[in-house]
Amino acid sequence: MKGSQQHRYGPDYLQMFPACSINDTYRAQDVVQDTFHEAIRHYDIIAARENPGGWLMETLKNKIRDSERARRRYMRRFLSLNTDIAEEAIPSSEALDGHLEQDETLVLQLVEEALTPEENKLLKRLVFDKAGHLQVAKEFGITVYASEKRLERVRQKLYKVFPERKYHKKK
Repeated sequence: MKGSQQHRYGPDYLQMFPACSINDTYRAQDVVQDTFHEAIRHYDIIAARENPGGWLMETLKNKIRDSERARRRYMRRFLSLNTDIAEEAIPSSEALDGHLEQDETLVLQLVEEALTPEENKLLKRLVFDKAGHLQVAKEFGITVYASEKRLERVRQKLYKVFPERKYHKKK
């Protein structure tokens, strides 16, 4: 890389850029790590380019977008308490960004207060970790049916905390 490109696309710049774009330091670090992982996987492509720093920067921007999409998808799924989400019911990205960043902490706090620690653990394993009922049942030492019923009871408790979400359920 030439001198000016080296400075512009150097390690410090590639770490600062996502930190400014993403308000979560750990997610920003993951994005940078994913970018360098892609660079290693596609070294032959990068080596043939005139501007490898530009390729890195474009890949970094794509990784930031992917990270934001994934965060929104998980939050929508968590807020809806239902894995079947109607696309037309989802607000625009701009509206969602403002709403989620302000209320994300409050929502998680309300959920934690409404549920027992075991119910919280069950919900997190099934929703955030995307574990199946069979896997969760084995971890909790219960049957698959009991896992399903517990999730149903968790949903009912959360519908009391977030009554407006009950009517967004897909039929």
